[in-house]
Amino acid sequence: MKSVEEQIRILRRACVEIIREEELFDRLKEGRPLRIKAGFDPTAPDIHLGHTVLLNKLRQFQDLGHRVIFLVGDFTARIGDPTGRNEMRKPLSPEEVNRNAKTYTEQAFKILDPSKTEVVFNSQWYEKMSLSDFSQIAMRYTVARLLERDDFSKRYKSGLPITMLELLYPLIQGYDSVMVRADVELGGTDQKFNLLVGRSLQESFGQRPQIVMTLPLLEGIDGVNKMSKSLGNYIGITEPPKEIFGKIMSISDQLMYRYYELLTDEDMTEVKRLHPREAKIRLAWMMVNRFYGEKVADKEREEFERVFSRKERPQEVQKIRLEEGHSIVEFLVKYQLAPSKKAARRLIEQGAVRIEGRKVTDVSYCLTGQDRGILRVGKKTFVELV
Repeated sequence: MKSVEEQIRILRRACVEIIREEELFDRLKEGRPLRIKAGFDPTAPDIHLGHTVLLNKLRQFQDLGHRVIFLVGDFTARIGDPTGRNEMRKPLSPEEVNRNAKTYTEQAFKILDPSKTEVVFNSQWYEKMSLSDFSQIAMRYTVARLLERDDFSKRYKSGLPITMLELLYPLIQGYDSVMVRADVELGGTDQKFNLLVGRSLQESFGQRPQIVMTLPLLEGIDGVNKMSKSLGNYIGITEPPKEIFGKIMSISDQLMYRYYELLTDEDMTEVKRLHPREAKIRLAWMMVNRFYGEKVADKEREEFERVFSRKERPQEVQKIRLEEGHSIVEFLVKYQLAPSKKAARRLIEQGAVRIEGRKVTDVSYCLTGQDRGILRVGKKTFVELV
C-alpha cells in the first residue's frame, strides 16, 4: 500500500472538495482497507462517460488497496432523486428498476475490479423496515435543515409543490451510509447535501461520520450542459467503438483537456506538450481501449486517420434502400443521419450533404433514381444508397 501522503495526492486529482481531508488522512493512517461507498439510482439502463468520473475515482481507491461498496439504489430509484429538479420525477416500476440495475452493474465492471467490489441493494433493508423503524431515522433530522437544500428552497419560495416523499429522499439515501458503515462516500457536486446528510446520520447512530468527496459534473460533447442522455450530448460506454471514437474527435480542444483530467490518470503536463489533434486521437483511442480493448481501438484509430486525414471513404458503409420521391430532409431524419428536420436543413444549407461528391443545397430536394451511390453527411457519416 502506498504512503498516506501519496494516496492523498492521487485521490485529490479531479476532486472538488474533501470533507474533511484531515479525517481522511487520519483514517488512511490506520493502515486498513477503507469502505468506499457510491450510490447509483438505476433510473436509466445505460452508463455514459459522465458516470465514469465517479467510477474512475472508485477504481483509484481499489488500486490503493481499499474496498468499494457499489450501492444500487433500487428502492430509492422508485422515488426519484429530486436533486436539481423543479418538479417531481416520474416514479419507476420495480421491474424497470431491476432491468436497469442489472445493466448498471454489468457496465460498471468494465471499470471496477469485481474482486474488490461489494454490490448491495438498498431494498435489502428498506423493504423490511416498519414505520416504527423509519421513525427512528426521521426524528434525527429537521425539516428546517432539509429546506436549506438549494433545490427545495427554490421550489418552496416559488410556490412549487414538494412532496413528503421527495423531502424524505436525502434521509433515505443518507441512511444507506449507516447500513454499510461507509468510511468515505463519493458523489457529484450536485449530491453534496445528500452526502452530508449521510455523514450526520452516521454520527447520530454512534458511527464515525463518513468523509465526503465531491467530484465535478462532466460536460457533454456540446461543451455546455452536463452530460445527459436526455440532451443527446452523451457518450455511452456501450455505444459502438466507431461512435465513441468519432464523438471524442468532435469535441473542442478545451473540453478535451477536461476529459483528460476527469477520465484518465495521464500527466496533464505531458498531454499539453502534444499537438491538440494528436492528444485528441490519443484520448479517443484510450476510451475505446478501455471498453473494447486495444485491438479494436487500434482499428478505429487507423480507420479514422484513413478517412479523415486522407479523405477516403470508410471500408464498411451502411447500405440504405433509396426511396425515390422522398424529401432529403425527411430521409436524413428517418435514418438518424440528422437529429431533427431543423438540423437536417442546416446541414444542407452549410453544404455538408453530398451525394457521390455532389452537394445537395436545396432543402426541398427529393431523391431520384439518379441518386444511388455514397451519401455523405458532414465529415464522418457515410451511407450507400442502393
